[in-house]
Amino acid sequence: MMPLSLSQDQLILINLLLRIAVMAGIISLVLGFRSVVGLLARLSVTKSAYVRLLVLFSVIFAIGIVVRKLSNQAAMDLALEGALIAGFMGGVGVGAGTGFVIGVTCWIFGEVVALPLYTLAGFSAGMLYTWLGRRGEIWNFSLNPFLIIYNFFEKLFRGGFDRNFIPFALCLSFALLRYALLGRFYQKGWLYGYPMRDWFFMTIDVIVLVYTVGIALKMANNARMEEILREEENQLMQARLTTLRSQINPHFLFNTLNSISALIRTDAEKAREMTRTLSSIFRKSLENTADAHSLADEIAFIDDYLSIEKIRFGEEKLRIVKDLGPGSECCRLPTMLLQPVVENAVKHGISQRTEGGTIRIAARRSGRGTEIEVSNDGPVIGALVLEELLPKGVGLRNVVERLKIYSRGEGWLVITPADGGGASVRLFIPDCG
Repeated sequence: MMPLSLSQDQLILINLLLRIAVMAGIISLVLGFRSVVGLLARLSVTKSAYVRLLVLFSVIFAIGIVVRKLSNQAAMDLALEGALIAGFMGGVGVGAGTGFVIGVTCWIFGEVVALPLYTLAGFSAGMLYTWLGRRGEIWNFSLNPFLIIYNFFEKLFRGGFDRNFIPFALCLSFALLRYALLGRFYQKGWLYGYPMRDWFFMTIDVIVLVYTVGIALKMANNARMEEILREEENQLMQARLTTLRSQINPHFLFNTLNSISALIRTDAEKAREMTRTLSSIFRKSLENTADAHSLADEIAFIDDYLSIEKIRFGEEKLRIVKDLGPGSECCRLPTMLLQPVVENAVKHGISQRTEGGTIRIAARRSGRGTEIEVSNDGPVIGALVLEELLPKGVGLRNVVERLKIYSRGEGWLVITPADGGGASVRLFIPDCG
């Protein structure tokens, strides 16, 4: 079989079309960095994020020029597209900086006209980003150049102006400028590109340029919108956790005040001590406004709560046993998640026994999370069905709901009768980062 030979025109067309695929691969790589996506979504606008984006674009597009020069792979050279995209996505600094690095790389190979051309392209795209990007209009760039032109004239005839036409006009202007410079400097080797041959190739080249820039912006916008939606979801989750926590505090306060009220007439000194402890608990609660903290902090809070219960029952009737395995104290969990569980263990277990009993708190690392168990002595009980217990109390219902929200459905809670009486509540807290 004779090898398939392609004409020069066919090779040019193939390289033009390959540019779209190469740009899609480059943008996928760049969007793999969370700092870049955060910058596009305006969630982490820092100098370091801009510097990372500048370095990424500069290195990637400069390598493309080197590959083109060494292996004659024209599709890898996205100099103009790279400068424009850098400006559209990162603003003046990133655009001009990337265009400058691209131009210097070309200048090293003798293409001296590329330095001012691509620096100006990146700077102009960055200026356009500053003007349109703050209103989000830069992300409405269409993939279809014919639709862009149609929308422009349609709005123009109605007395309006379609600002989405401006990025297209900028791409078209620099494409024509590059053709004008190629006609003058191509033979001298001062600028690389396809020299002006006929309107068909010029049209295809411009269309590919617009599609390449458009695809890059669409991919960046999709990643940007996903990050914005994810952030809004996180904010909603934090709001729900805060709401549920605000329900637990009054619930805990109501129960404790009832205990103080009962002690005032029988043991005023214990009532005063309980009041001081309660004041200390709420002072710590006000100082710690975070929706999540470590298991060690949660245990410290529970110790304060149990010190109140020991005043009620007596040191000898309420015993606490803690068994925290290695690494478990660093587990992150919603603030005051375990307090209602321990409170139920006292209320439904220890308080039902005249001789008192023991509360056991154990924690172990388990897979990609931490398993926590709170068990208590108490009367012998039958089977416990969580779904039947939830409507009976605010505390347990809040624990289940907060755990579900915090872990995005990956955590779980199981309650079972303990051997010899009492109950055991086991929770799994996944590592949520």
